[in-house]
Amino acid sequence: MGSVAHDWVAHHAAHRPEAMALGCAEDGRVITWHELDHRVGHLSGVLRELGVGKGSRIALVSENDPRVFEVQFAAMRLGALFVPLNWRLTVHEMAEICLDAEPSVIVHDGTWAQAAAEVAEKSGIGRRLAWGANVPAGVIDYEAALTSAEYAAPRSDLTLDDPTHILYTSGTTGKPKGALSTHGTLLWQALNIAHTTGVSERGCHQLNPMPLFHAGGLNVMANPVFYFGGAVTTMTRFVPDLVLSYLSGATPPITHFAAIPLMYQQIAAQPGFPEADLSHARHFVVAGAIATPDLLHLWADRGIPLQPQYGGTEMGPMATALDGQAATLDKAKQGSTGRRAFHTDIRLVDAEGNDVADGETGEIWLRGPSVTVGYWRKDRSSFFTGDWFRTGDAARRDSDGFYYLAGRTKEMYKSGGENVYPAEVENVLSLHPAVADITVVGIPDAQWTEVGAAVVVPVEGRTLTLEELHEFAGDRLARFKLPKKLVLVDELPRNVTGKVSRAVLRERYSHP
Repeated sequence: MGSVAHDWVAHHAAHRPEAMALGCAEDGRVITWHELDHRVGHLSGVLRELGVGKGSRIALVSENDPRVFEVQFAAMRLGALFVPLNWRLTVHEMAEICLDAEPSVIVHDGTWAQAAAEVAEKSGIGRRLAWGANVPAGVIDYEAALTSAEYAAPRSDLTLDDPTHILYTSGTTGKPKGALSTHGTLLWQALNIAHTTGVSERGCHQLNPMPLFHAGGLNVMANPVFYFGGAVTTMTRFVPDLVLSYLSGATPPITHFAAIPLMYQQIAAQPGFPEADLSHARHFVVAGAIATPDLLHLWADRGIPLQPQYGGTEMGPMATALDGQAATLDKAKQGSTGRRAFHTDIRLVDAEGNDVADGETGEIWLRGPSVTVGYWRKDRSSFFTGDWFRTGDAARRDSDGFYYLAGRTKEMYKSGGENVYPAEVENVLSLHPAVADITVVGIPDAQWTEVGAAVVVPVEGRTLTLEELHEFAGDRLARFKLPKKLVLVDELPRNVTGKVSRAVLRERYSHP
């Protein structure tokens, strides 16, 4: 039997009951650790009455809200698995995920009530629990249920090896994969983050406008903050002027923040940015893409050296990080994402699995207690070599131990911080009656970092527009996955084995 998994909420409710645990930027709600334990305990009771227990899955589709974390902690208390759904996906895509995870309950807010109803119908989910105005008939009212349910105390039979989350990422084969988190991976991620981002410091308060269906919103900073007894304030969506206002004027003051480079650019573009009081800021993490030197200079001039990190859902998510010290800022400006996380081992290997020398580029392999234990219902050996998780990303390391990303060995690209896998997009667009052959590649974009370019060989005698492709795929692919550029060609470039040369296409169409 593995080490016992202790309940974070119950622990902090006992040791700091009146301290802030959760907040809501929109309505000013503040929930103390004592109140959070009360709500999580009664929510656990509601879910237990619905048959949720150890190993059950709970799906959720919602805007950012403190109750998202209540559902997460209730799942952890019961030994169930939390499955947050990406509302940027179509109903069809969310239903496909639920058919794989087989949740017994779906929790949702009023905004996503219709989508949740359709997902439940398509995937056979029998129970719905919802908050917000006008909860539909047949759906359990979240707040009302909490008032009548029995309080469920933490279990004593959970271990660090027991799973807690299934976080779905798009797959290179076009099918989503559910990366598993455990009580142990969450704990070790918190320890990793504490060494570079100070989440163990007293008075830690994070503002979180990042989507809570991603590891970026949940595990980069929020869950580590909770582990150490700090506070997290949710913001429904990222709105640059409101974020800046809250960063400079919240009570208690915001000390921690994490976002992608595009968000930092938009915050800095606000008229009030030069005068905003950010003196209380301690650690501001930038992840999801490489921050440009100009962006780093812009924030450093305000007294905030942004802290680049590299990682991914399966990696903890943090695998490398800069420590935010002025001495490492030059490394960041050179494109480094920092040194390895304290409790994570990294290898850079060539195509044969041999370690490469410093200065040479290799695929990133990771192992450590914060790395995923595998994918839901997938063969671990397909993604691991021994204990080493093969990321598919490439990097080089300098003699000081700093890492510099050099692209991806997989074909995935990032658009606005979202992973897009060409195979998934191609699988859908290839069904269009005017498409004879198609390849999708990621190309640079000033706003979104990268966007998709669809290079299409049309059926003889047919023509095609980008708008027609969007209309065809609009109900099967999320908007961020739809290509932003269409190129019609007579044939696709192929190598001697007949495989499409994506590198040629990226080079050819990466320029205006």
